[in-house]
Amino acid sequence: MLISPQEMPKVAVDEMNEVHSTEVEILNKLYEKILEFENDSSKFDEVVKLFDEFLNDVIQHFSFEQNMMEETNFFAYSMHRGEHDRVLFELKSLEKMLKEKNDVKTLKEYLVYNFKLWIINHVKTMDTVTAMYLSNFL
Repeated sequence: MLISPQEMPKVAVDEMNEVHSTEVEILNKLYEKILEFENDSSKFDEVVKLFDEFLNDVIQHFSFEQNMMEETNFFAYSMHRGEHDRVLFELKSLEKMLKEKNDVKTLKEYLVYNFKLWIINHVKTMDTVTAMYLSNFL
């Protein structure tokens, strides 16, 4: 397990918590498959399939939050959106490396040393403020 459910902070909007919880579930499945791959390279296609599921979930997650921020004229929309765009660019770069170079090692390192810390911090900071604001409109 890369991120335990208890590590994920909760925010003031239940739907956001549900999205985060689903994302952590998919991320943990992907991480476990990467660990299996390290002992059995025949698991590569399964890693790719789970990465695709994870990437699609992240895209939906970001879109969900961005739509709510736009609808309510959230004051820090451009900053929050910028963080989403940056992480999405990184994930799409990893997708290319994974699919073109079979580079599972770089994906694992990114998830462990970048994404895990980023998502927890992002929820603690930007998503917490965003959810507090959004809760006034829900």
